[in-house]
This record gives sequence, structure tokens and C-alpha cells, in this order.
Amino acid sequence: MTTLRTPLTAAVGLALAALLATGCTGGAPAAAPSPSATGKSPETRSPRADGEHEQGERAKAALSTVSPDDPEFVASGLERVRDGAHDRSSLTKGKTYRVSVACVGTGAVKVVIADGAPRSLPCDGASTGRRVTLAAARLPIDITGTSGATGMVAWQIVSQ
Repeated sequence: MTTLRTPLTAAVGLALAALLATGCTGGAPAAAPSPSATGKSPETRSPRADGEHEQGERAKAALSTVSPDDPEFVASGLERVRDGAHDRSSLTKGKTYRVSVACVGTGAVKVVIADGAPRSLPCDGASTGRRVTLAAARLPIDITGTSGATGMVAWQIVSQ
């Protein structure tokens, strides 16, 4: 009986070690690699990987953090690039404002604020802004997608 116990103990020990080694890796879904593990920051994700909702959330997040409840908030919007954004916000004449725009997707948009020169903004998730001094009573904002551009564009006006 003692000659059988040693090989049996060794076999059980080996089976238990194998079970412990593999038992911890099964069952739970694997976590996505962290941005630092992949070498990419969240901002460099492919815009094509996001749907409209995600693109819209990223575009809004790229703008300033002024809440609609804050007294300096004036107006904001979120549109599909293919639809463009065309707004005529009412302002207090002579006051200073900041207009910020962010686009997430592919291609670029053309941004025209008031009677200013058109500016091209790539749909890479970065925001751009323009200060409007001595504002008129109405502020026209026109944002149109360039040929082949897709994604979501957000804009915001705050008083300064």
C-alpha cells in the first residue's frame, strides 16, 4: 500500500498544480489592454471605430467644460458633419464671447464665424476657438463638411 501511495500522491499533486495554473485564466472575460499597453492614447483612437453617439460624446468633451447652467453659457449644438451646423445665436451687442468647435470623424469641416475668414478644422477630436469682441446682436455660425468628411461636430458659445 505504501508503494502505491507515493505515485498517487505525486499524480494528485501534479493534477492540482495544473488545475491551479489554468483555473485562474478561464471564465472571466479578458480586459481590454490599457492605452499605455497598446502605445496609443485614447485621443488617437480611430474615428471609424466609434459610432455617431461615441463621436458626439468625444466632440462635446473636447469643448470647454462650461455647463448650460453656468451664467457664461450662451448656446451649443451637436450635428452630423454631413448635415452641417448653421446657427444664428442672439447675443448682447458689444460684449465679448468665445466660440469653440470640435469635430470627430474623418476629413475636415469648414468653419465660418460671423464675417470672419473660413477656417478648416480636421475631424481629429481637437477643438479650436475664436474670440469674438464687440459682438453684433446675432452671431452667425456656419460649419460645413468638406468632400468625403464624416462624423460629428460640436460647437459652443460662452461669454467672457
